[in-house]
Amino acid sequence: MLRHVSNQISVCIIARDEEKNLPRAIESVRALASEVVVVDTGSRDRTVQIARELGAKVLTFPWQDDFSLARNVAVEAAHGDWILSLDADEWLKPHSLPALAAAIGRPCLAQTVTIELVVDEEPVRSFAALRLFRRDARIRFRGRVHESVAESLLEVGCTDWPDSGLIICDDGYASPAERQRKLARNLALLERAWADQPHDLFVAYKLAITLPPSRRDQREALLLSAVDRAGVLSVDALQGLAFVPSLLAAAVAARVDQGRLCEAAEMARQLAPALGASSFFTAGRAVARAGQAEPAAALLTRFLEAGPQHSHAAVQPDPEANAAEACRWLGWMALRAGKLEPAQSWLLRALKTATPEQATAIECEVIRVSLAAGDVAEASRHIGRLYARAQSSAEAYAELMLVSAEVSDAVGDCAGALQLARAAQTPHDDRASALVAKLELAAGMANEDRLRQLLVAVVGRRFDTLAVRLMLAWELGLAIGFDIPPAATALAVGWSKHR
Repeated sequence: MLRHVSNQISVCIIARDEEKNLPRAIESVRALASEVVVVDTGSRDRTVQIARELGAKVLTFPWQDDFSLARNVAVEAAHGDWILSLDADEWLKPHSLPALAAAIGRPCLAQTVTIELVVDEEPVRSFAALRLFRRDARIRFRGRVHESVAESLLEVGCTDWPDSGLIICDDGYASPAERQRKLARNLALLERAWADQPHDLFVAYKLAITLPPSRRDQREALLLSAVDRAGVLSVDALQGLAFVPSLLAAAVAARVDQGRLCEAAEMARQLAPALGASSFFTAGRAVARAGQAEPAAALLTRFLEAGPQHSHAAVQPDPEANAAEACRWLGWMALRAGKLEPAQSWLLRALKTATPEQATAIECEVIRVSLAAGDVAEASRHIGRLYARAQSSAEAYAELMLVSAEVSDAVGDCAGALQLARAAQTPHDDRASALVAKLELAAGMANEDRLRQLLVAVVGRRFDTLAVRLMLAWELGLAIGFDIPPAATALAVGWSKHR
């Protein structure tokens, strides 16, 4: 398997019980690899035998609950000029071979690759990762889990990590059972790492987002504590922590999920200037949720103007930050302000780059523009055109039921609106629950027990739904217990006067 060429590549793999996947991984790099180093951490199947049959150099290393230790054993046994690190359930896309050949000719220490998560042979998500780097004694993996060479690269002053053009596919999380097994394994390792390093921001962030829903309070406490500690760091220090944009997004989402919109907006606005472009999206959306239209528009526009970011390819951005979502929120704010033409323009721009999953939600906002213009007939026709498409997705169907309820409410069909709104309710979106609450309040249908049920369902993830939560609290004689955006209070007062 050895090829005597300049800029030789060593492919390093750690494996355990991977007889099924390992051949695919090795075959995908055979054409360019000068060697494949496989570190086996305790296989009970034919992994070691298969690796040797395929020409790999095989080392055994007892598993010590630390991925970095195992990966560094492979790196230290390699002899190539470049290291390409793979998992046994990953493989290099065939069309990436020319990109790999070009990448190893670049005068840099490290390059990112794109990891493409695959389910049923279809990509479902992708992200950048540092997997291609020079064989250099200073470059080693760190971290018990979610290991990376980024920290060691930063210590030697290397921040230029260009995109290699390589795409690595990973179907290791395709099976629900395997996904749960890996999540449980990662959680156990992260808890050990947290016990060892209680002040490590990265470990706190990763542990927080790995915790199960039953431990939500601990998740929120970890996220908020990590953001507080990040907030006192210098700009240079923050920019050296590639995960902070994603940490901020997760902490903001935790506050939004409690209806604490003022706190979410303030948190995001404080940190965003020191982070990458995706944090302007995070802040813009948080400020929009709080009903602050002008600063939200400025932040979201700044995100759009920045365009794709290439300055630091390993930055972990807000995973929801993209042009279509930014345009959708700009359209939503314009619609709330009664500016129908700008709203329509932003939404049509959003559709140009929207994924199929995003498109239905955006088109439902277009329907709301027609409804706001008084064109109920066009709104109804548009719903009919979307109906077949929405059947393929539970989220799309719920979105369509919600806008259908709003159309029914607009024409005075309260019973139909209530039925549709109830069908649109989901645990992760309180807009339909807020509409149910408004309709039941208007009809005098809600007794005290029902009001308390609705108060739980209406979290207040946007200022308009928070206004409904505020009305419910008033009906029960309760206080919300945190700051309410003025826009939410104004809406609640206006609605209460017209009941």
